[in-house]
Amino acid sequence: MQKKIIEKNSLLKNMGCYVLYSLTLFLFASCGSSGGGGSDNTDEIPSGKAKWTYMVYIAGDNNLSTAAVGDINEMEQVGSDSDVNIVVQVEFSQQYSQGLPKNTLRGRITKDDSKTAISSNLTDIGNKNMGSKDTLTAFIKWAATTYPADHYALVLWDHGAGWKTKDDKPACIKGALEDDTSGSFMSLPDIADAVQASDVKPDLINFDACLMAMYEVAYEFNGLTDYMVFSEEVEPGEGDPYDTILKALTDNPDMTPETLSKTITQKYKTFYEIQDRSNITKSAIDMASVGDLHDSIAELASVMNSAIGTERPNIQSARDNSVQYDYPENHDIGSFLDHLKSTTNDEDLKNKINEVKTILGNMIISNLVYSTDSNDAIKDSSGLAIYIPKRDQVTDAELSNYSLLAINQTKATSGNSWGGFVNTLVTGDASDGIGSLQAKPGNFVIWLEWDTDADLDLIVWEPDGTFAAPYIGASSPNGFLSEDSAYSGESVEYYAAEELVEAGDYDILVEYYDDGFFTSGSTTAYLYLYDPEQGDDDFQLIDYRMMDLGYPAPVNWFDSEEEITNVIYGYYSDWWIPYTLTRSSSLDALSGEDGINPEVIGVKSIQIRIKPSKAKKQKKVFPIGDNTTQIKDTLKILKK
Repeated sequence: MQKKIIEKNSLLKNMGCYVLYSLTLFLFASCGSSGGGGSDNTDEIPSGKAKWTYMVYIAGDNNLSTAAVGDINEMEQVGSDSDVNIVVQVEFSQQYSQGLPKNTLRGRITKDDSKTAISSNLTDIGNKNMGSKDTLTAFIKWAATTYPADHYALVLWDHGAGWKTKDDKPACIKGALEDDTSGSFMSLPDIADAVQASDVKPDLINFDACLMAMYEVAYEFNGLTDYMVFSEEVEPGEGDPYDTILKALTDNPDMTPETLSKTITQKYKTFYEIQDRSNITKSAIDMASVGDLHDSIAELASVMNSAIGTERPNIQSARDNSVQYDYPENHDIGSFLDHLKSTTNDEDLKNKINEVKTILGNMIISNLVYSTDSNDAIKDSSGLAIYIPKRDQVTDAELSNYSLLAINQTKATSGNSWGGFVNTLVTGDASDGIGSLQAKPGNFVIWLEWDTDADLDLIVWEPDGTFAAPYIGASSPNGFLSEDSAYSGESVEYYAAEELVEAGDYDILVEYYDDGFFTSGSTTAYLYLYDPEQGDDDFQLIDYRMMDLGYPAPVNWFDSEEEITNVIYGYYSDWWIPYTLTRSSSLDALSGEDGINPEVIGVKSIQIRIKPSKAKKQKKVFPIGDNTTQIKDTLKILKK
């Protein structure tokens, strides 16, 4: 069925991109000097050494821009004092948050009880390229020189993709630190180079970014920091709860780097546990053991390579059954080794598994997980992931780039590397007739908006079975997502695909999750699509529907073929499946169709981690007064 072609005049395309203009609810009380090379901060610089300097590098010139404002406001709830300096360098996006400063800001965070205004005296230092390793190096040097301390923490804030970079596969967000305006990003080796070039060794590095808790990431920073904090899974858009983390630090500035690392993981878990909304992981490791882990994994790889003729079925089974994450080629190391040990009879292999497990036990000092589903496999996460792809999850270019990482360039004592084993494994997959990952043109944008302050969720079911949704995380294997409407305060959610995406079906689902703060009852939801591969030069209205909680679907409707069919055909008032966008796995034309074939959705290979829980999440109170009739119209201004 052809989509309904109804032009949406308020959504404009420019140079193949869409632009969101939203009312800026956060006002800068002061932004310091307007020049690019003046004094870094007119605040009085503390005399003497502090106990901690907490550096936060916010690469927010992308779709996370408004979340960056929220995080700075969280920091201001605590503010710096004589013992703890909280310093930031931040850049926002003019595409996603017009009205905020265009240039890069830098300075020391001061206490401010307002949750809507940034009053810290942040200095305009010009339009810096936040995706350049030289910019990161300069920030670290500036922070350590201007605000010296006994201990340094470095927070790297942005999208994350583990070890991958923009060009590695269609599934990748643009590296760990990106700058849309400059069109640049930092690869994992770039970030490590930046830290090394600063001549400052942070006591801990905390990635407030998705999917970074990997062996490959940790080893890249070998010798550059003492502790590392990160997440195996995607992080929700809210990221770290800076207010509670920094409150704990300022209350106890004598805490050790190890204690602060554990505190970050604990406060992170507590924040999302209270919400009871997202599935999260957060772990901390002692970097003193990362060299031993590298040698031990290389020896394990050597044994598996030697025994591949007999052990391949066991290795493939362990890969298939171990805990995996939003990028399904990322597997929890502990889970993989446990599955492999339970099936192999090779004593040498068992011994090597035990050696790796022992090192991991000493290395991982905190591993906290929370899921809304008591049966979620994510609860078996041990704190560190590793790359174990199938042939159809990896391109040849990605394998080539993987070989350039430090884990493969810095030979272990045995002379082996994990990358060599990965090549052996996927080559064997290919011999069974499994081809490499097929990439197709992406660049489509799925846009959902509605006409009340109800809480609706946009969910995109990707070809490999991954559910992508703003409430789950800011990125997915094939694109990135808006902030969850429950926290942005806007009746809009969107999914923007990468330039290249995995071939297959992208099923679109919408859930009416909860009534709004001001209104209850029905809302009208509108689904728009911009897809240049179908000739679109603007957003097109696909369909619209009234939704409410009057006749809700069963909580676990995914478990029943009958209920799946009922949802597909619109039997319930709180679920809507309006469209399937197809990126053909052949060379056929790309297409889309209204609805989902019930014969397909029931057998599609999936890893269901969609939220079954109807636990109430915190409602957003709109901070612009009592004129509710104008709230949504104001917040949904969409123009170039």
